[in-house]
Amino acid sequence: MSDKEFELRLTSKPPPTDPAEIHFKKAWQHRKFKRHQEAVDEFLKSLEYNPDKGATHFNLGLVYDQLGKGGLALAHVQKALALFATEQKPSNNAAAQSLHKRLLKKYPDSATDTQKK
Repeated sequence: MSDKEFELRLTSKPPPTDPAEIHFKKAWQHRKFKRHQEAVDEFLKSLEYNPDKGATHFNLGLVYDQLGKGGLALAHVQKALALFATEQKPSNNAAAQSLHKRLLKKYPDSATDTQKK
């Protein structure tokens, strides 16, 4: 997909006005097209504006897993779990718990490292 096609997909709906949401949407598109590092960069920018959005941490966990960065993946999924619990969104919480279990199996050494912090 060309950069022009990518930008067109970003502008097919009315653009969000919240900076956190703008970066989240850009990150989502990067993730969708397997531009993992670009997705990480945009998700991190989104967190600068809204560090308490569970969906951003959850998606960062997914992308960091794709990049093979188990410790970062686990840390963000754990943060997502904590935020989803306070948001009382059972479906989000269930998805995060499932991902967390999978990451713990995939990165057992990273799981120990994140628990020490």
